[in-house]
Amino acid sequence: MHIKNILILGSTLLTEKAIDMMRHRYNLIGHIPSKKPTVEGNIRLPIVDMDVDYDIALSIQYDRIIKNPVNCFNVHTGLLPKYGGTNILDYSIKNKEKEQGITLHKMTDKLDFGPIISKSTYPVLEGDTAYDLYKRLLCIGPNFVFASLELLQELSEEQIEECYTEKPTIYKRGEFKINKKMSTLK
Repeated sequence: MHIKNILILGSTLLTEKAIDMMRHRYNLIGHIPSKKPTVEGNIRLPIVDMDVDYDIALSIQYDRIIKNPVNCFNVHTGLLPKYGGTNILDYSIKNKEKEQGITLHKMTDKLDFGPIISKSTYPVLEGDTAYDLYKRLLCIGPNFVFASLELLQELSEEQIEECYTEKPTIYKRGEFKINKKMSTLK
């Protein structure tokens, strides 16, 4: 798949750090901000809409449903198909997981469902909070996004459609308190 022009969907700190990693290799044509980013990032790209001309749209912690996702890929901050939906870090702790991770998949009209291109994991340790897990995610996330885009360029459309797909377990926004420390991550 040829990728040069990328539309960014999202505006979190992870989005910002991934953009910084991609900026030297790809033409980032603009972004569509999240409504309520978990941890606000400083996105230095013009705000655009879905009507711009792009090779792919890349969702990084974007908090809106995309109807008719054409050439859209999602950087999901959980391991698919086991952890789809929202509040994944909180649910990982609640479910006493030993690892969590990040997944790149091609988007379909179903939430967090579509061909899985790549995954990476990091540990969940005794006593961890969502804050701790988000800090680990920030350590591996930007490099993961960049490496996943490089991998995506090596795959044809047909090969992408052959990638593993399974209906995800969807977690819904829970009754988790927002961790006030999250805003200190910048």
